[in-house]
Amino acid sequence: MTGFVFLSSLDETYRDSLERLVFFNSRQREAESGITRVIDQYGAPAIVADAAGLHVVVEQRNDVQCLFALAPTRGLPIAGMIVYLRISIEEILILHVAVSDRFSHNRQSGLQVLMALIRSVRDVAHRLRGVERLRLLYLHDRQFQIVIKSSRPVTTSLSSAKLLPVSTPYGDGFAGSMATGR
Repeated sequence: MTGFVFLSSLDETYRDSLERLVFFNSRQREAESGITRVIDQYGAPAIVADAAGLHVVVEQRNDVQCLFALAPTRGLPIAGMIVYLRISIEEILILHVAVSDRFSHNRQSGLQVLMALIRSVRDVAHRLRGVERLRLLYLHDRQFQIVIKSSRPVTTSLSSAKLLPVSTPYGDGFAGSMATGR
């Protein structure tokens, strides 16, 4: 499935689906240590409703951003969500990412949603002055970092990522390092 619709907030009608995705995701155990580290550092995720709609926040930071991927099918079901934070001028940190059980029934569909979410944050990072890298915290003993801008010429894209299989809460997942030609 391609062509997800990305939104930074959702209508109240999505509350039940969002609660299942954030709090009752069947794959959470597979990234439990990473999730615990993020919660210890930034606080637990919470769903809040404001004038813009529903979005996900964390207890210890009021400046997190959230994006939801909705599938372009009848009813626009939630395929996944990503919560990220600009922790410095140079770096955006992905705090939480989840793929709906409905879209993680096999590795390919789960990765498709995951990659679409990461690409959407990468695209945001490209538009922000000073951002050099994007990093994902969930992966235990592995690092996933995407170089956004560098002082040296770098040919980096998500399509050039070297993917290594790991189990994640968003389907059979990956850890990766970008092929940068360095």
